[in-house]
Amino acid sequence: MKIILTTSMSGLGGTENATFRLAKLLHEHGHTVILASSDGPLVKDAAALGIAWHDIDLYRGKSAYLKGTLAYAKLLRQEKPDIIHCQMARIVPACAVAAKITSPKTKVFYHARGLDPETYPKIAKLFDKLGVYIIGNCKHEQQKLIRHGFPAHRISYTYNALPEKPVSVPEKTAGGEVVLGTLSRLSHTRAVHLAIDILKTLLDRSLPVRLAVAGIGEELDNLKAQAERLGIADKVSFLGGVRDLNAYFTEVEILLNTPILIGDHGAGVGNNILEAGLYETPVVSYDAAGIAEMVINGETGYCIPFENKEMFADAIATLAGNPEMRRKMGKALNEHVTRLCSDEEIYRTTLAAYNM
Repeated sequence: MKIILTTSMSGLGGTENATFRLAKLLHEHGHTVILASSDGPLVKDAAALGIAWHDIDLYRGKSAYLKGTLAYAKLLRQEKPDIIHCQMARIVPACAVAAKITSPKTKVFYHARGLDPETYPKIAKLFDKLGVYIIGNCKHEQQKLIRHGFPAHRISYTYNALPEKPVSVPEKTAGGEVVLGTLSRLSHTRAVHLAIDILKTLLDRSLPVRLAVAGIGEELDNLKAQAERLGIADKVSFLGGVRDLNAYFTEVEILLNTPILIGDHGAGVGNNILEAGLYETPVVSYDAAGIAEMVINGETGYCIPFENKEMFADAIATLAGNPEMRRKMGKALNEHVTRLCSDEEIYRTTLAAYNM
């Protein structure tokens, strides 16, 4: 099967990483995988695996969108792929129209990773008319799009592929302080500022904790200023973009996830939660989107009602004071994640979607 994965690859965010992992998985199963995207840090990694790349950027305004559509149509005319798998919504109309003109037998898929809430009914209607198929990145996202009117027989779901598994899960570094961690883009929606507020609450309770913030983004300076303002800058480490997960999870004992996702805002589970599971690290998260599909409250971590800061802090305090509970929940999350997101399961569910 010939598959063109189409997206933006400009950063190191969840979509870029999920696209790379899916490309690698499909390539390893013998499919011809072509990446059509903007340039970015993971493009070289894909090329090193033998995955062909075409520099097509549909994200730099109207003129770039038109130019990119024409380049995409030329690519389709040459390759005649079986599948176009769009990883973001904005590019779907261009890809679908180009396919109808130059490669009408090609099936076009949109991988739903979250939209602005008001966009769901519009997308459900438009993509239905374009004959597009949809793969949600969790069951919650699939059901949301069905609720907004997309045909149930043309939508499935599969979780994101896991990163490369560690040879062995590293032992946590023993120390006097329990290291909490965040692992996400530093954006307003990811709301790491809420994790810093909760850290202050825990320190005010005299709990021996510190926070390791991994990620890059526009909120970095604001987060550093917040830590300074709260007088806890010495308890917060900003690590920048982290690619060595083994080193990161050797230190971090509890992963915190505090996104601002209310109602239909947001989708999926988050690569950070899957990565925590891979490294047997329990998660304390606000309950949003599909997070509860992985963070089962009281079993694989704690899934807290949004904005209940005290309950969130209490959950961390419980885990911080109980190493055995951390180990037990971390192993439970590992078993849950590896069962639902194993290479075999992601491949099975993706191919089943392609054959809808």
